[in-house]
Amino acid sequence: MSGDLNHDESIFKSSGMIGYLVKRLSEEYPGKQVGKTIIQKIMYLLTRNNIARFDFSMYHYGPYSSELSGELSFAEKNGIVKITWKDNEGYFIEPTTDADRFVALLDGDERQAVDEAVTQFGKFTAKDLSLIATALYLKDNFGVEDSKLAEAVHNAKKSYSPDYISKVLKAGKILPN
Repeated sequence: MSGDLNHDESIFKSSGMIGYLVKRLSEEYPGKQVGKTIIQKIMYLLTRNNIARFDFSMYHYGPYSSELSGELSFAEKNGIVKITWKDNEGYFIEPTTDADRFVALLDGDERQAVDEAVTQFGKFTAKDLSLIATALYLKDNFGVEDSKLAEAVHNAKKSYSPDYISKVLKAGKILPN
């Protein structure tokens, strides 16, 4: 890639945000597996807050964006992130040394929003993030009330008990303690 990266119009802005998210997760939680599910769920949370702009639909693991999946592949092809697959473990996404160049496309508010998302949600496993994102998707798209949220998520994800879901949603500050 040559030339200057134009701040607002760059086709690399979303990839830059993905790169920054991966970088911040790697810095805050060294050794943690950052895979595609974690990226999908945290980018969903950023989209909810009008920081990222992707369309999401409900899938088995919660909100999913095929557009984001394509953007993640684009980020890999352009050297912003490195994606590897390990048998029996899944995907591992790491920042590259070129990522900082693309992070410059983000404004201060966007970087701050990513930082806040990493602080609030980066500690969760992919499975727990899928519960959190599913709860918020159900709340936003179907008007599910807080008092019925854990049960609604349980109906969508039967392998988790309502008590466990409630505990995760409280830890994520989705439900009050």
